[in-house]
Amino acid sequence: MIKTYIDTLAQDPLFDDSDSENFPKGAYKPDFEFRKIRFLMPELQGASRKGRFMYVVHQASCSVYPVWVYTHEEYPKRPSDQELKEQLAIIEMNIVDVEYPPE
Repeated sequence: MIKTYIDTLAQDPLFDDSDSENFPKGAYKPDFEFRKIRFLMPELQGASRKGRFMYVVHQASCSVYPVWVYTHEEYPKRPSDQELKEQLAIIEMNIVDVEYPPE
């Protein structure tokens, strides 16, 4: 299922089934857009019944980076700001490495 979303995002990163997501405090970057896709997971109950797939779009490189896949069974709201910041920092480092390779 996630591969299907990744294939879709390769064609249309801001497609209609995704929503804008708030950046963790202190992690906003103007050249990124943070998004979330919610999808049904029929074997789960209640709020946990929907999976969440978080990703960022780096507009300058036209790239999509998966950040986190979770349910409310695992995280009552969403992963912590600290966990999300760590993932976003890794993504940002990899983009910088591609744009500015070390000598």
